[in-house]
Amino acid sequence: MGKITKEEAKELNQNFVKTRAKAIDVAIGKKDAISCWFAIEELKEYIDFVEQEGKAKGIAVNGLRIYFGAYAKNEKDPNKSNLSTVFFIPTQSKNSALKNDLEASPNMDITEIDGLNDGQYGNPPSAVYPQ
Repeated sequence: MGKITKEEAKELNQNFVKTRAKAIDVAIGKKDAISCWFAIEELKEYIDFVEQEGKAKGIAVNGLRIYFGAYAKNEKDPNKSNLSTVFFIPTQSKNSALKNDLEASPNMDITEIDGLNDGQYGNPPSAVYPQ
């Protein structure tokens, strides 16, 4: 398990703020979100959904990949307009035909199962760790 201490979490967050946040803020013209929150129950429900969908489709789900994303400037929800986000996509092991590509991840995204997005931002969205 890749657990980290609160000190390591703070360092990771501060490194992000120092090396990326200001440039992103300038690029989008406002303070960007630097955290996203998902309820434990929502994550459990999503994992259950992914496992059930995988079984129904004959896909052996082995994990979740977290992608960084950004909402459009003209997003329906003006509170999310232009802000960064994260979303989850289920993964499966690559089949043997694809294992020759040593530089690629040994896992591939499952595009046949919906991802999970729409977490809540920190308050304010640009608040640093810990909140």
